[in-house]
Amino acid sequence: MNTPTGAPMGVPPEGVPPRGVPAVSPPPRGAQPLGMPPPNRPRPRLRRFLSYVWSFLPLFSIGMLSPIPILYAAFKLRSWAHGVAGALYLAALVTVFAADSSAELPDWAGGIILGLMIVPTAHALAVRRRVFERQRLDPAIAAALNARQRREEARELAARDPNLAREVRIGRPDLPRQFDDGGLVDLNHVPGGVLVQVLGLSEADASRILEARDRLGGFSSPEEVIAFTDLSPALVDGIRDRLVFLR
Repeated sequence: MNTPTGAPMGVPPEGVPPRGVPAVSPPPRGAQPLGMPPPNRPRPRLRRFLSYVWSFLPLFSIGMLSPIPILYAAFKLRSWAHGVAGALYLAALVTVFAADSSAELPDWAGGIILGLMIVPTAHALAVRRRVFERQRLDPAIAAALNARQRREEARELAARDPNLAREVRIGRPDLPRQFDDGGLVDLNHVPGGVLVQVLGLSEADASRILEARDRLGGFSSPEEVIAFTDLSPALVDGIRDRLVFLR
């Protein structure tokens, strides 16, 4: 007997993976996660220009704003050393203001002002890249963080619209699909092989889950899995982030 596509019954049409083989297509490069607006980030050239303005602030302000870039660098880099340097620049600036209250500005005060123009500017230029340029994440870490975010968004979709979640096959790596849910597993519907291959459970543990699922008609939380399968809490907690429960 043939299906409407012309393929024999039990044989998937051409181009569709057999049942049990994951067929998840990753999101296109550069695509924004589901439901997230495009980030409002400064353009690289503008960011670089502003970083140089920040670096030359002591020079442009004739030393009057010299502590500001260094104290900001101390905050951004969480550096006590830069904080101490910024405090010293501030103390020097206060000394100049105190001397300026007299009738004539002493010669040494002019030297301090010149120093506050040059030294903090050189200091800011030295740390400019560390303060303003974003550090690139390790590709493996970036991929893991992206998958975690996709799982959170997929769970929100499943809670908000279970019918749509079933339609896009959230948590079903055993079925052909296009939606990327970050690696979720619907514990109420996947076959035992997915529990072993995707979640890394033993066949015995997978069998306990399937037996309890058939007996209860499905789970609603990881706590129910622990209560009705006799699996250890540590084991369930280890896969909690990957679980979703669709009815």
